[in-house]
Amino acid sequence: MNPVLLWSGIAVLVVGYITFTLVLYFVRLRPLLRARRAGGLPPPADPAIAAAAATDADGAEGAPAAGLTVQLSREEWRYTFDAITDPVLILDTEMVVVRANRAASRLLAGNSDPVEGRTCHQLFAGSDAACRICPVRTVRRENTPHSQEITHRYLGRTFSVACSPITGNGAIIGYILSAKDISHQRNLERRLIHAHKLEAIATLAGGIAHDFNNILGAILGNADLLLFRLPPREPGDKPPLGPPITFAEVEEHVQAIKRAGTRAKDLVAQILAFSRQSIGQRRNILLTPVVKEACRLLRASIPATIDFHLTTGDEIGMIHADPAQIQQVLMNLCTNAVQAIGDRAGEIEVSLREVETGAAEKLRYHDLQPGRYVVLAVRDTGRGIPEEMLERIFDPFFTTREVGEGSGMGLAVLHGIIVSHDGVIDVTSEPGRGSVFTVFLPRVQGPEGGGEDQMSAMPRGTETILFVDDEEDIVHMRTRMLSYLGYRVLPATGPEQAMSLFADNRAHIDLLITDHTMPRQTGLQLAAAISAQQPDLPIILCSGYSEAVSPEEAEQAGVRRFLAKPVDMRMLAIAIRELLPERNRGEDEDTGH
Repeated sequence: MNPVLLWSGIAVLVVGYITFTLVLYFVRLRPLLRARRAGGLPPPADPAIAAAAATDADGAEGAPAAGLTVQLSREEWRYTFDAITDPVLILDTEMVVVRANRAASRLLAGNSDPVEGRTCHQLFAGSDAACRICPVRTVRRENTPHSQEITHRYLGRTFSVACSPITGNGAIIGYILSAKDISHQRNLERRLIHAHKLEAIATLAGGIAHDFNNILGAILGNADLLLFRLPPREPGDKPPLGPPITFAEVEEHVQAIKRAGTRAKDLVAQILAFSRQSIGQRRNILLTPVVKEACRLLRASIPATIDFHLTTGDEIGMIHADPAQIQQVLMNLCTNAVQAIGDRAGEIEVSLREVETGAAEKLRYHDLQPGRYVVLAVRDTGRGIPEEMLERIFDPFFTTREVGEGSGMGLAVLHGIIVSHDGVIDVTSEPGRGSVFTVFLPRVQGPEGGGEDQMSAMPRGTETILFVDDEEDIVHMRTRMLSYLGYRVLPATGPEQAMSLFADNRAHIDLLITDHTMPRQTGLQLAAAISAQQPDLPIILCSGYSEAVSPEEAEQAGVRRFLAKPVDMRMLAIAIRELLPERNRGEDEDTGH
């Protein structure tokens, strides 16, 4: 469907809806206003209002004018209250609904059971206890309005719920709660983000393939150099190519292979995270390596006519972010820059620096709070953006490209990502000279995690480990690796052999390590079968795809630890020692194991 026609239709519907609401509001009020002019109204329906109608402002009984005023006010309020199209609830201090408008009754009770007299958590969660995340409790604690998104347990809808206190004599006497259904909006956002991720991956496919070929070239090349220079094992074998290899050269080739393998592992992880529908995990990260990796991928896909380079400042701090999403932002900004330059020669500069913002920056970037920020900027020498378009550049479906050249969702999606990271994105442009997109991300304090790459003493042990994998090469390699660490290994190349070894050595097995994806039976099923016979046996599950197994499934199967493939030696050694009891620590230190 044409996006322009889609959004034009939506706009017409919204305007029509608002117009209908206003007309309905005034049509329903007209009889009430006529009644006011005529001097008569139907008897009040609310006993409290009826009592108030019998008392004037001075407390005198039987004052019809005062009763009329009270009744009129109540009816006007009720018509107004019911004219609101979003659900609105008025709660007492115990979170019990005392008033609900028609929209709330229709949504939460289907116009059948009364909403009044029930608590908000009974209506929204079907629970007698207050919700764990409750805007009312937040308002009660902070005495200020509060809003948050809540997913209705039974309706399966997402609401933006706003709560404000009702005060009297300086104290909270109730709450007003409104909810707006944003389910469609959130679903659309998720689908658009996912679609744009896939679009970006398609754009970068050539660069990714190029990078993988480089990695494989490094691995295969160094392996060949090792094989060709090994001394002959038997008399009459071909002599090595070149001089006999030295230990230092062997170490050099092996380290090169390991570095290339690590690059391949990181690249696969990035692709999986980049294409995942769900929102990735945010953590404290150093932005410099994330940006460098993305730029390295981009270089392979950017035309040779474009000069592409990266400049970084010293000691760039940490941010709290999802690295896959930040890479998505950078990759799409650079892709847009390439399209803006077109077939001409040009330049794209990616820069990274850290700044302290204050009042001056606040005037320039209105949504930017004073503080310390990591600034990512992408500058190009493309065609630029006309001034009249700059204010709309981040609007959904707005694009400066020709019809059919893009959806116009790219910058809108990126804007949403940056805002969700509490950041700000801004653009300056000059037609004919290029554009600069600037992203501000709040700097955070936290551990930099450099210790992961530091080689320390490899943890060892003497226990018996049942190792299972359907790849014979992996079984052979892991058996050697674990034996070097002091363990006794029972290798199995499939679930059937593993169950046979377990039956024969059950009393001696201290740990099970199994692959997940295997023929005829998964590692999770194998773990569950063994755990049913020996519930206290620690189990490590390995898989190349972390989302293949949910945490709940792993826990039910007795899995204590999940390791994403490929697993390096130190990572495996640490995981083993974290799961096995401490009984051998002293023995290991004494014996040198």
